[in-house]
Amino acid sequence: MRPISNLSASNTDHYPIYGSKFEMADLVLKADPRTAMGKKNRALRASGIIPIHVYGLDDAPQSLQAEGRRLISVVREAGRTSPVIVETDDGSTDVTLVREIATHPVSGDVLHVDFLRVDPNQTVEAPVPVILFNQDIAPGTRGGAGFVTQGVYEIVLEARPGNIPQSLEADCIVLESFDDAILASDLELPEGAVLAGDPEERIAWIQPPRVIEEDLIDEEVEEGEEGEEGEGEAEGEPEEAEE
Repeated sequence: MRPISNLSASNTDHYPIYGSKFEMADLVLKADPRTAMGKKNRALRASGIIPIHVYGLDDAPQSLQAEGRRLISVVREAGRTSPVIVETDDGSTDVTLVREIATHPVSGDVLHVDFLRVDPNQTVEAPVPVILFNQDIAPGTRGGAGFVTQGVYEIVLEARPGNIPQSLEADCIVLESFDDAILASDLELPEGAVLAGDPEERIAWIQPPRVIEEDLIDEEVEEGEEGEEGEGEAEGEPEEAEE
C-alpha cells in the first residue's frame, strides 16, 4: 500500500494528502449504499465512483460508495487525523477517521477507502506526521561536522477526534552536538493531546559523516556476500539434479 500522498482517482488529478487546517463543517462526505460488489467495483470506479467502508463503535459495518473527486478532496484535507462526517441519503451521519486507503500499485488511483467510526467525546489514537525544519542551520552540522538524521516520521497521539493535529514540527536548531537529540517528549503537543507511545523515542539527531559512510559500506558488503552465497547455491543445484 502506498503512503497517503499524491492520491488520485480515475480521471482526476493527483492531490497531496495534507492540506489546510481542519474545519469540521467543511469535511462532510456524502455517500450512497454500494450498488456493486466484488469484480463489479471496477466498472463502478470507471464511472468516477469509489467504494468506501465504514465500521467501528459496535455498529454494523456499511458498504458505501462516494463520488471520486469529492472523496479525494476530503481525504486530502483530513489525512489520518481530522474527523470526516460521512452522511448517507437516509439522513444518518457518522463521525469517522480515515484508516486505510487502497491504491493501484502502478497508477496510484484510489481503489477503496476505509473509515473508522469514532465518538467525538472519547479519545482515540492516531498517527501524526513529524516534520523537521532548520536542518540546514542546526549548529551541529556546521563545517560538515554531521548531518541531521530523522529516525521517526510519525508518532501516535491520543486525543479527542477534533483535537488531533495534522502534523507536528520539530526545530533542529536545538541540535548543537552529537550528544543532542530531539525526543518524542520534546515535541509541543496541542491542548488535550498526549503521547501514546514511548516519550524517549528519538525523533532526530546529528549523525557524523563517517558513520553514514560506514553504514553504506556495510550494506554493500552484505549485498556482496548474499550474491556469493546465491552463486554457490546455484552451482550446487546441477549436482543434486544429476544424483
